[in-house]
Amino acid sequence: MNLSTAQASRRAKEVGIKKIGGSSRGMLVTQFLSESFILSFISLIFALIFIKVTLPYFNNLLGTNLALNLFASWYAIPVLIIFSVLVGILAGSYPAFFLSAFNPYEVLKGNVKNSMKNGRLRRILVVFQFAISILLIVGTMVMYRQINYMLNKDVGFNKEQLIVINRANALGAKVKSFKEAVKEIPGVVSIASSTAVPGRNNNDNGYGMEGRKDENFLMQTNWVDYDYLETYKMTLASGRFFNESFTTDKQACLVNESAIKNFSITDFAKTRFMQPRDSGKFDYLPIIGVVRNFNFESLRNPIQPYLFRFKADNVLWGYLTVRLSGKNYSSTISTIENKWKDFVPNNPLQYYFVDADFEQMYKQEKQNAQMAVIFSILAIFIAALGLFGLTSFTVEQRTKEIGVRKAMGSSIAGIYIVISREIIILVSISALIAWPLIYYIAGKWLENFYYRINLGVFSFIAGLTIALGIAVMTISYRIMRAARVNPAQSLKYE
Repeated sequence: MNLSTAQASRRAKEVGIKKIGGSSRGMLVTQFLSESFILSFISLIFALIFIKVTLPYFNNLLGTNLALNLFASWYAIPVLIIFSVLVGILAGSYPAFFLSAFNPYEVLKGNVKNSMKNGRLRRILVVFQFAISILLIVGTMVMYRQINYMLNKDVGFNKEQLIVINRANALGAKVKSFKEAVKEIPGVVSIASSTAVPGRNNNDNGYGMEGRKDENFLMQTNWVDYDYLETYKMTLASGRFFNESFTTDKQACLVNESAIKNFSITDFAKTRFMQPRDSGKFDYLPIIGVVRNFNFESLRNPIQPYLFRFKADNVLWGYLTVRLSGKNYSSTISTIENKWKDFVPNNPLQYYFVDADFEQMYKQEKQNAQMAVIFSILAIFIAALGLFGLTSFTVEQRTKEIGVRKAMGSSIAGIYIVISREIIILVSISALIAWPLIYYIAGKWLENFYYRINLGVFSFIAGLTIALGIAVMTISYRIMRAARVNPAQSLKYE
């Protein structure tokens, strides 16, 4: 619409002559709509080619297997054609009815330009397009800031250089022997056995507490060995971890800070959890230490109470976690695989890196952010086209004004400021519309995460700055070109 109406003054005489030659308004409307339909169909063909070329990238981005098959359903091609016609009507209707309404007498006298100066719809379209662009720009920046925050936040343990071996139960009773063999490998710092690892948890278990008979305490429970704390580089808030020197530790436990806080435990050293046996009696678990809070789930969730129990030799299921030194990863892992084959020849080693696993938790958010970047670029491009149309129209209308200003001694910079002022105001209005919307939308999206960034003002100012920069680049060529024209030519312009 913007590009078509921007060219309206150039086609005004064509409309006037055709009307004098006997063309009715309906014939002119048909002509302009037909031109819009042809452009729409050509665009449809280019769109299908573009989809065909870029589909592998989107499949890789989204982890899907989409395919462009126009003949898979009988209605696919008719729907595309109908959609193309609708786009043609929407894009061409305003210019068609606008151009066909010109009075041939006024056109041929050259008075049509004066009647076109309002251009309210064009300004509304530019404001609307840039509001969408700013909304997407700010939204994308917020998403990337949140993802970056999640990936770099201190999660309470060192997740770098850790690999987790799945299906440790394949070793059976040989877990200890395998651990000792792996410890001897150059490049291995430590190895621990457990029934759960961060991101791969057990179910919540219910416990009682001595002295608080009517209460039930749900906690994520992890059975671990003596090397778990050292391997994950977790820290103690107080107390101590399991120690081979204390035989009673096998019937003890540790909790995290959330358990202390949520369960209102004032003195952990005098607190014992109770777990019922099948016989009706209880196992008493004295607390010997408190582990600083760590994120064992996604940062979408708050840290819940967590309990560590000692992993006895008869607990064969779970995981093995190996901390590597950071040198010769491939060689160290290859040696671990060979050791695994020595112990379990018929089961291949299955492992993953903990840091990569944590990143995988936020795969959907990363995909959304990448998609937002793509849509932002498309929205900005379309908005820039609309702005180019508005600028072209403005320059067309003010050609003689530009000539007069130059003749009166105005500089190119002065002319540029006068004409670009309106564009900057329109983009600023777009920002005022977009900011409250994206503040609400981004705020709602961030509510999905317990640990989240503050919105602040940086993203909002940056979004406006980027939009203004794109607007200035879009209009500069057209304005500078008009400002450089010899004033004698501008004053003769019709």
